Amino acid sequence: GSSPESVDGAENRFKFSRMLDRKGILQPRWKELTNLKSALEFSKDVGYPCLVRPSYVLSGAAMNVAHCDKDLEAYLLTASHVSKEHPVVISKFLTEAKEIDVDAVAADGEILCMAVSEHVENAGVHSGDATLVTPPQDINAETLEQIKVIARDIASLLDVTGPFNM
Repeated sequence: GSSPESVDGAENRFKFSRMLDRKGILQPRWKELTNLKSALEFSKDVGYPCLVRPSYVLSGAAMNVAHCDKDLEAYLLTASHVSKEHPVVISKFLTEAKEIDVDAVAADGEILCMAVSEHVENAGVHSGDATLVTPPQDINAETLEQIKVIARDIASLLDVTGPFNM
């Protein structure tokens, strides 16, 4: 399986977002949270809604979309309890976005097989609750190829061995 360092690179939200930035993989603006004041400043700068993402959680536990300062404060409190020793990251939440899942199997960072699924609902519905369709119906060939390239890059950067989902 994947090494503990690889798992940490995937599950630690700060490390993962920083890795994407360094590789030039586009993502919404984000910030590692150090306190409520910096979170409020970030959300004021990018505008609501914002996504609060704790590290090392299963099934999106304590991951929430904040629509106002009051939401943000409550969600940060919850996230900090769920992921006490690991960073919480806040990012701009893109409304009306299309959400895509990639399920793959890799060996030593090289993808052996991959399936790309498209969420029927707009982003914001957890993949465990969403309706997914494979092959994707509303993604053009160029975008689908870009998704596959990004999946290969991430698998390689994290040196993934075994099944994984993005």
